[in-house]
Amino acid sequence: MRIIHNLDEMTETARGWLAGGSVGFVPTMGSLHQGHISLVQAAHQECEISVASIFVNPLQFEESDDLLRYPRDLSRDLQLLSTTNIDVVFIPRTEDIYPAGFSTFVMPTSPLWAVQPAKGTGSRIYARGVATIITKLFQLVRPDIAYFGRKNAQQIAIVRQVVRDLNIDVGLRILPTVRESDGLALGSRNHFLTQPERQAASVLYRALLAGKALVDVNVRNCAEIEKAMMDLVVTEPLVNLDYVKVCHSDTLSSVDTIVPGTMLMIAAHIGKVHFIDNIIWRGGTNWLL
Repeated sequence: MRIIHNLDEMTETARGWLAGGSVGFVPTMGSLHQGHISLVQAAHQECEISVASIFVNPLQFEESDDLLRYPRDLSRDLQLLSTTNIDVVFIPRTEDIYPAGFSTFVMPTSPLWAVQPAKGTGSRIYARGVATIITKLFQLVRPDIAYFGRKNAQQIAIVRQVVRDLNIDVGLRILPTVRESDGLALGSRNHFLTQPERQAASVLYRALLAGKALVDVNVRNCAEIEKAMMDLVVTEPLVNLDYVKVCHSDTLSSVDTIVPGTMLMIAAHIGKVHFIDNIIWRGGTNWLL
């Protein structure tokens, strides 16, 4: 496992990969969990060269306190990665990624903002931060395939749009959300929850399943499905619901009627932790959970 910090070294290494086979890339912000590891394992299995990055991107945080609170444990992350047979771990320095005078940003515009325009993972600040860093990382690493977990639908939509609009030559592999036994999606901040908060958090996946249950009995009205999901979440007083939304799974644009390819989304704050999750209906009894 080779560790690279320097941007020039990463660029030179990437140039040398042209004749070495396909490169699989897993961008992360560290504080790794089994969801990240599943992506790294897939990259290792499917590509000749596997790379992960660890970079806590300051551009996608709206508040400095959120950035400071983001969990960091590099030694633990590297220990986990060492068990995966990964080839390269890229850990750039913030001052190198965003040097003094940095002023070029990638800013996608789309129905993404209809999800939650004011703050959080649906905000313009978040989208600009994700789009800018992923463009830079793709330039530095030059992957053939980039791997993402399905949990963060907004991030995936942003990356897809950037790749399409800027003609970036990289394939995207979206892999299933890794969940705990009660359905809660694994997340880097989950360990911040108190025991009562952790118990309350299970309502998020149950709300998604409540929406699924309606679709499975041929309910197609999105407003009715959203209401059923909200009604369940508000029974948990520790959960501060940000939104539930039924939308197109690729563009996140609103839909009035459920059709194959529709996504059920949910976002909430519990204590100091922000949660996002989704499931996608593929038609019939076929769901991506």
